[in-house]
Amino acid sequence: MVRTKNRIITILAILLVCFGGTISAQNRQEKSTSGSGCATTSALNGVYRIDVDRSNKLYSVIEGATSNVPYNEQQQFFMDLAVRLTPPDLLVVECRGSSISLGSSRSPRIDFVADGATRSVRGAGGRTVRSRIAFEGGSLIFTSTGGSDDNLNFAFTPLENGRRLRVTRRISSRELIEPVVIQTVYNKTFDVARWDIFDDAQVARQTVKPNNEKTFPAAAPPSRSARNEGNSANAIRQALDEWIVATNRHNIEKQMSFYMPELKAFYLARNTPRESVRVEKTRSFAGAKSIDIRAAEPEIIFQDGGRTAIMRFRKKYRVENNSRTRSGEVVQELRWQQTNRGWKIFSERDIKVIS
Repeated sequence: MVRTKNRIITILAILLVCFGGTISAQNRQEKSTSGSGCATTSALNGVYRIDVDRSNKLYSVIEGATSNVPYNEQQQFFMDLAVRLTPPDLLVVECRGSSISLGSSRSPRIDFVADGATRSVRGAGGRTVRSRIAFEGGSLIFTSTGGSDDNLNFAFTPLENGRRLRVTRRISSRELIEPVVIQTVYNKTFDVARWDIFDDAQVARQTVKPNNEKTFPAAAPPSRSARNEGNSANAIRQALDEWIVATNRHNIEKQMSFYMPELKAFYLARNTPRESVRVEKTRSFAGAKSIDIRAAEPEIIFQDGGRTAIMRFRKKYRVENNSRTRSGEVVQELRWQQTNRGWKIFSERDIKVIS
């Protein structure tokens, strides 16, 4: 019983973290592939890359969501919600009859059976959690209800005869006044599951062929756009390393060279001039005896035809001054824009406090 419970909780947690999405008020009309479970499994198989333009916009939804959380706690609540809803860049699906394997650039592979059976386990607070995984109406459906935190519904629907995949999530919780519905669209890049593409932790460096060139694992050399993304990812990662070194060395001139003239977001502020950022950074440097910032391998998602990029990474920090020491860990997000002087930051903020 304990093993079964842990298994269901593991599936639930991985689906929640790794198959997220974004939402907006705009409804997109996509023609789904109909058919039975067998037809669905063949259409689902493959490797997928996120199509940002066809997917809903995450922060539009977060701004529009309403909750009953006390006002002084809402900022942290919506920061946490944004992290949970962030979609992975890459997704792998492998179906063998009712046996399913799922994985993404943000999670390990997990295997389970879509047999349509409802399973019940005792969740947090003694409540009964019921979960079910099945093929219905051409989609792979996962539902979980009765928990003390969230009620979840996931739908993996092949589109255009399997050339695309739409992941739809419906999440309701005691903190949300209305459920949140999120849709993310992925383009198929390989017709079969490839688990080796996750060998490189930095997903933006991974190169795959465009969706109109279906291949099997013995793939041809990467396309020009994929090579360009790989080069850009290397350049942004190098810029991140230099940005961190400049911070740790209190080098304000070097650090400010990475910023656009105006930032769309600077933590809680919006449309912030670079000079205001300089004032805040200078103040922080002046009060610190030592600064030690370290970043984990980032995840990078390109947008706007490769001209902008969203970078998220876990950042550990330790700041010492004459009277005290501050330390902790956060998930930080930097948004970069390509310019004729290289990649520059136009948004900087923390999207989750870990410790």
